[in-house]
Amino acid sequence: MSTKTVPSRGLLSFLGRGREKPHTQEDTTQHQAKLVASIRKAGRVSDRGDLPLFRSVLSPTLDVTGNDLSLIAVVDLGNREALLLVSDSALGARLHLELRKKVLTAGYKLEGERLAATALIASVNKAINGDISDSKASDVREIVEELIRDAINDQATDIHLCRREASGMALFRIHSRMYRYQGYEPDTCNQMAGYLYTNMSEEKTRSNNTFSLENKSMSCMVRKTVEGKNYKLRYKYIRMFDGWDVIIRILLDEKPGVVARTYEDLGYEVSQSKQLGQSVARSYGFIAFTGPTGSGKSTALKASMESDPNRKVRKRYSVEDPVEYKIFGVSQISVQRDDHEGEEDSSKALIGTLRDILRGDPDDVMVGETRDRATASILADFVVAGNKLYTTLHTSSAFGAILRLNRLGLDRHILADRKFISAIAFQRLLPVLCDHCKVPASEVLPEIKLMLLKEKFKLDPATIYCSTEGDCIHCQGRGITGSTVVAEIVTPDKEIRSLIAEGRDEQAEDYWRQSRRTGFDDADMTGKTAYEHALYKISQGRIDPQDLEREFEPLESYELVEVIR
Repeated sequence: MSTKTVPSRGLLSFLGRGREKPHTQEDTTQHQAKLVASIRKAGRVSDRGDLPLFRSVLSPTLDVTGNDLSLIAVVDLGNREALLLVSDSALGARLHLELRKKVLTAGYKLEGERLAATALIASVNKAINGDISDSKASDVREIVEELIRDAINDQATDIHLCRREASGMALFRIHSRMYRYQGYEPDTCNQMAGYLYTNMSEEKTRSNNTFSLENKSMSCMVRKTVEGKNYKLRYKYIRMFDGWDVIIRILLDEKPGVVARTYEDLGYEVSQSKQLGQSVARSYGFIAFTGPTGSGKSTALKASMESDPNRKVRKRYSVEDPVEYKIFGVSQISVQRDDHEGEEDSSKALIGTLRDILRGDPDDVMVGETRDRATASILADFVVAGNKLYTTLHTSSAFGAILRLNRLGLDRHILADRKFISAIAFQRLLPVLCDHCKVPASEVLPEIKLMLLKEKFKLDPATIYCSTEGDCIHCQGRGITGSTVVAEIVTPDKEIRSLIAEGRDEQAEDYWRQSRRTGFDDADMTGKTAYEHALYKISQGRIDPQDLEREFEPLESYELVEVIR
């Protein structure tokens, strides 16, 4: 990541440059540009352990107070030598340049200047003390701003801010993998969680009127602009027995005129796009996208509604908790459900809204998630009444959605009706390999894995690659450059519907998988599971077999179904 720390290689190597004499014209544009460039070239330090040993902190004696304590710090290295730490936002600014002068005027030699994380600067300065009445202390605004900015610049989809008894840490989910970003003092973590909720969120989106670390759960929405782009940050606080987690989903707020993403853009194959396209083009039926949290279900829903060829002549609504993406041409309604209330109470607002829509002459309706009996029941009413209904479910397979809906109270004969289910898609996201630094699988995988890929799945090991972490400039050393969908799509035929009605879901899945017409190295996804879709992308050198095993199951345990031709 661009935010990774730089290992210490001795004092002068860490400092980035040796001793220098005071410049006579430090405020000249040319000198400032060279200064900023040299400091940036040395990289940014994020961990206290990467700093050289120092005797004391000089910042307070040089009149650094308030929020500036999170922007810049000066430490005494001994022998009248000093190290200056400066944040991205203060680098080359007046605060930075004037403090340099003060250090030199005080009789210190600047042994070096380093770019540093605001959290590290605040920790060095002991800037966060929890006393909001202390005017000399810093709040956490700069630390939070840097956290959000770095997450967006690193293409993170989620920020995980985790606080435990004696430590705190932020993690980024980037291209489906989790990376450590920054460690924090526990008190700093507490203030960050509260600042995001109290100072940055939209008041009407808050689940609780006031922020408290003792609450079991809190949620809100934060709007933020970074480099001219607008983002919505979906905030979720979850209490743990020894601390808490805050999970922040980063959502780009698209403007009108943006070209809609197609199924192929998301990672679906042409055969799958045709299946989904035919289901979306119908004027009736139930279309569900299933999968775990963070599998791209909401994005796929948006792509479906925007790809409907009849969208301009149909009245369409969505009811979401909360609205994540703007879908143009859809009347979107945001509701709020409390996960800690009873089922009836938590779904009251959602059910009331859906009943209003049912009486309001709708054509198509999208419900963000179906997770309780009351919601499932009213969605069935929509479909039986001849409407088209889109939703998401948390299941581990496409056929798992049948069992899930049945457990939520839907009769199997309704589920097996010819006009009820149009399509069920199960999907996950897997990292895409960097073409510039990926390495042959033969150099990474053990022989048993290579043999399984060749003998069990009939793939050519010579076309298979793995990721490697290093110093590749194209992927920031991560070995991956994005995420892609692997999916399975079921559009029930007469035989599948009959088996569903009889409660024989496993036989229905076997029958569907027996319709596979090609090998796992072919792009035709007819009858292929999401696991087998991943095998195809492995055969094309696009994803790492190790990621398939991490997200699904080992190659050894995966059960194949014999194809009847």
